[in-house]
Amino acid sequence: MKLKNLIPLRYRTKLIRRFGAAKLVKLPNGQHDLIGGSDNDRTAAFEWASLFAHEIVFTHFHREEPAGKTLCFPRLQPV
Repeated sequence: MKLKNLIPLRYRTKLIRRFGAAKLVKLPNGQHDLIGGSDNDRTAAFEWASLFAHEIVFTHFHREEPAGKTLCFPRLQPV
């Protein structure tokens, strides 16, 4: 059994990078989203994306992470 089949594709998000409390994630449809964080965290994310990830386009929409729900699943580690 392959581990990639345990979580349906529509629920997979990939954590690209964290900037303090802000998370830059890649959604299954190819879009990027910046979730949470203070103004300083978001400014650091914008600057990092302008230098290293030119294909990421940000909107002015500020999104918070839902309480009690994580958008990124932890990677499975062998025991």
